[in-house]
Amino acid sequence: MLLLCACAAKRPMPAVTSAADVETRWSPSGQARVDIYASGGNAFLARLTMAPGAEVPEHRDPTEEYIHVIEGSATMVIDGWRYEVGPGDTVLMPAGAVVSVENGDAEMAAFQVFAGPESAKKYDSWLPEKPE
Repeated sequence: MLLLCACAAKRPMPAVTSAADVETRWSPSGQARVDIYASGGNAFLARLTMAPGAEVPEHRDPTEEYIHVIEGSATMVIDGWRYEVGPGDTVLMPAGAVVSVENGDAEMAAFQVFAGPESAKKYDSWLPEKPE
């Protein structure tokens, strides 16, 4: 006889996202895009790509965020502290931190992880195709 506890019903189902099924969203300016690999109840994983010179204005996210730079470089300001980041660097932005980003003179790509999907809701207003 198989018994399931009630807690098992509340867990998300396992999932695999194939490369063909990755959702891509473009910023309204066309200067940035996210390729969304996974969004569950406790985390969000995407690849963030920014055009040369693109900027992310000062903002706060309600959850921790991690950025792992794959290529390119950027200047990040977190709670008034300025950091120059490049390939191989990993950045932790605490929940509620005041953050801004100024990309360097080449395209930057980074893996982005939010500890919870709430912060990723900002991408709901991004576009499914690159704007002209």
